[in-house]
Amino acid sequence: MITYYSKAWLEACQENMNNSEKHLKKAKKLNGKFAFRVWDGPDGKDRMATWTMDKGNCTEVTFGAKPAPWQELRDAPFEDIYVTRFSCPFHMMAKLNKGEMSPLKALASPAYKVEGKKTQLFKMMQGINSWNEHNAQVECNYDFTNTDDEGNVV
Repeated sequence: MITYYSKAWLEACQENMNNSEKHLKKAKKLNGKFAFRVWDGPDGKDRMATWTMDKGNCTEVTFGAKPAPWQELRDAPFEDIYVTRFSCPFHMMAKLNKGEMSPLKALASPAYKVEGKKTQLFKMMQGINSWNEHNAQVECNYDFTNTDDEGNVV
């Protein structure tokens, strides 16, 4: 089974979105590059993922993981190449993906940080909601303790 927040999971999410007419119809306004920093995975690693969107089509995903705390990642200033950068602990991101936490509750939490062009983000909410729904459809393993550089269980 695919490990949650691994390179394989990102690629499966990308394929799921890009092959969904429903998503592509809802996400026509979803454009730009988005960054996600996810702290303290169950394997003791921080993760960084970027997603590049073009009218809802995910054209690129990147992934990196290093032992926590990955200080360079945690201290990195926001870059304007991203529409938005989201940062939160792994357990919170997993709860969001499982539907155990609403996006509004996450946004209200001091542990969930959103940086960037928020007005542009709000214009893309329908596409972002579809993106989240499609990611949640990818079956994955949330409980793991040892992974390789691509986030796969070893």
